[in-house]
Amino acid sequence: MKLDLNSAQSTRYLQVYDYYKELITTGRLVEGTKMPSIRRCAQQLGLSRTTIETAYLCLAADGYIISRPQSGYYITGRGVHKTAGHATQNTRAVSTQTIRYNFTSNNVDADSFDFNLWRRYIKSTLRQDGRMLTYGEPQGEYELREVLCNYVISKRNAVCRPENIVIGAGSQALMNILCPLIKERKNVCFHDTHFAQGMVIFEDYGFSLVKTRENADILYMTPSHMTSLGDVMNVEKRLAMLKECAEHDRLIIEDDYDNEFRYFSKPIPCLQGLAGGENVVYLSTFSKMLLPSIRLSFMILPDALLPFYEKKKPLYNQTASKSEQLALCQFLRDGHLESQIRKLKRLYTNKAKSLSACLEQEFNENASVSLGESVFLVHLKVKCSMTGTQLREKALQHGLSVFAFGGKEETGFAHIALSCCEVPTAEFPNAAALLKGLVV
Repeated sequence: MKLDLNSAQSTRYLQVYDYYKELITTGRLVEGTKMPSIRRCAQQLGLSRTTIETAYLCLAADGYIISRPQSGYYITGRGVHKTAGHATQNTRAVSTQTIRYNFTSNNVDADSFDFNLWRRYIKSTLRQDGRMLTYGEPQGEYELREVLCNYVISKRNAVCRPENIVIGAGSQALMNILCPLIKERKNVCFHDTHFAQGMVIFEDYGFSLVKTRENADILYMTPSHMTSLGDVMNVEKRLAMLKECAEHDRLIIEDDYDNEFRYFSKPIPCLQGLAGGENVVYLSTFSKMLLPSIRLSFMILPDALLPFYEKKKPLYNQTASKSEQLALCQFLRDGHLESQIRKLKRLYTNKAKSLSACLEQEFNENASVSLGESVFLVHLKVKCSMTGTQLREKALQHGLSVFAFGGKEETGFAHIALSCCEVPTAEFPNAAALLKGLVV
């Protein structure tokens, strides 16, 4: 309904009454919402306060709104119709409330980060009054790029200079910078086809998504996290892929996801370093090592793309907070990242072992439990008439979210994996018991 105060079909207070009644009954004004004050509504509609007050009194008399002393009028929720839009909201609310144990979450454990330490660095940065009065460098603060350059050279065997590094608020922001630089390439292949947040950026820039790398001009790879189960690409396969891509002039975008967290092996040199810094764009982030809410990522551009970026750089604003960049710079200089990684490995290794023990206790000889290559994951291979995918779907219906094994499964067994990050250790026994009950 549209409010038409010039209509002669009814009095104005009834038009106001009908207008708000429709908003309430269709669910567009939800229960508990405060109505505009009589004075403000009268000013907005150009009507007298008496007209608005009469309309409100009629709504209150019919039970659509209620008056609260010294506060105003509020929606009661009476007479709400089950419209399509309202049903969608209810469905969404149910879907978000059903997950009791999320073993697929990318969130971090509440004890994984020293908030007091980070506050000190943020406060120290905010004391630099002069620097806070200016916009940040479009490419990212130079001193942070220097520290990042030293870090990736020493820890990931990368080949770069501070001039190759671009900082942004998350990988999507960096891909929005990258796509215009490589627009002459038409086809991109994502190894992880579940990475919708990255695929949509390339689609928006007109790239075609292809399923096989033989048909691609660009490969988007996550060699340190090849599957949802945390598998790592070995050195031989990395070198073979680099050789093949060089022969066919394919650009590689290396998302070095979770490279720091390994159980049984040391981190393998990144593709960018193995390629000597050529024909590989390197992406990395601090979300897992610090906090997901600290949106600081960086990209290393090969020298061949730098001239194109330099032309466009003045037109881009920096998306990452300047204060967080400077805080992270000092955080890294003081060596806290190394201690943070050690802390996370201890925390998640202990959590993964606790989860393994709970699963072994529940399933006994009916399942095999093992730790994944990633320090976050526990693999469960259980005797079951269902497949891993079927078990995952059944678990989801009962409020438990797990990963299904993506490869070929052994007949009579369901292979799933669980990430120990978000769920508190105290909840592991209850979650294991729930999972056990689903396969009996």
